[in-house]
Amino acid sequence: MAENNKPQWDVWRELDDLRQRHKELGPMFARVGVAPEFAQMANILRLDLQRKPPTQPLATGERDKDAQAQEDYKRAFSSHYEEVLFKAENFLRMPWPEETQFLAPGILQETESLRRALARNPLVSPPLDKLDALIEEYSNLDKIDERLDRDAIEARKQELIDVLGFPLLVRRQLAHPEWELLPPLASDDYRQLLASKIGNYRQAGWLSSKLFDKWYVALEFDAIWARLKRDANDRERIISQLKLNWPKLGNWAPDFPHADLIWYLMLVLACVIALFTEWWWTAGGLLIWLQLSVIIEKHHAQLVNKRRQALLLECGRFKRIRDQISSGKFDASQVLRQLKQFNFRHYVSDQGMSLLQSMSMQVF
Repeated sequence: MAENNKPQWDVWRELDDLRQRHKELGPMFARVGVAPEFAQMANILRLDLQRKPPTQPLATGERDKDAQAQEDYKRAFSSHYEEVLFKAENFLRMPWPEETQFLAPGILQETESLRRALARNPLVSPPLDKLDALIEEYSNLDKIDERLDRDAIEARKQELIDVLGFPLLVRRQLAHPEWELLPPLASDDYRQLLASKIGNYRQAGWLSSKLFDKWYVALEFDAIWARLKRDANDRERIISQLKLNWPKLGNWAPDFPHADLIWYLMLVLACVIALFTEWWWTAGGLLIWLQLSVIIEKHHAQLVNKRRQALLLECGRFKRIRDQISSGKFDASQVLRQLKQFNFRHYVSDQGMSLLQSMSMQVF
């Protein structure tokens, strides 16, 4: 593709903006280490570790009241630490790069050690410095040692950009056609590219979401719509599809400009020369040929117009389905029924049809 002077556009930044607007994308970004909510949760957990336990109540001199206050104190003291340890264990269940999981056993082992210490000395605060350090290391990828497979995390991030960034790339291309980021929507190159992208999206199960299911289906139908419009408005393409093979120069040299016009002018000129030279059989044959050509060309024009009208009718029907999908509010089962009803299934790629069928089986 040609190089263009275009403004800087960062697909990763736009994906991050999208993450902030759609919570369902949070776990995907967390798996590549981008999760501000996770960092916030870690900070809150570390603050909880620094909180002081309840203080022992003062004696009032009343035996029953002091005994009850002591029991309440023991329960509050135990509950304080149990709540913190439970939060630490639950923290490990939050989405985060799987390459950090080698640190999880150490955190779990430390929580169990703290529980045993509390069981031995119920009213003695156990040291939480080690657990705090482990939580800090686990939640901060930059502080993890060389055991962390950073290449794997980076590869996962690139997969996320490649798969989830494609719909954004198409949107950017439509907004700025001069950038030439992608092939034209109606081209076979784009059709193959889109099929491969949908295939990659289907294979990357960890990136599946209702939002991108709808976006990829919309891309599929936008491409079909672009091809239908092109076919309906391209007369030469319709003629080539109908395989109208009446002998003429345009069939033998389709790239030659005004080939048919030149062909019939040559036949007329040959007929005139034959008449002047009194080659009657040749002139008669050429006249018959020209008359047949007129009849055949009229018939071909009728076939082309008939085919164009059929394509325009298909465009109108397909546009209603496409507009429904573009709105983002559609029932995949209903779309499949409409495709079958109007015989449009052959327009949809195997990958697009597979995605639609999987959406129809989801419970929204």
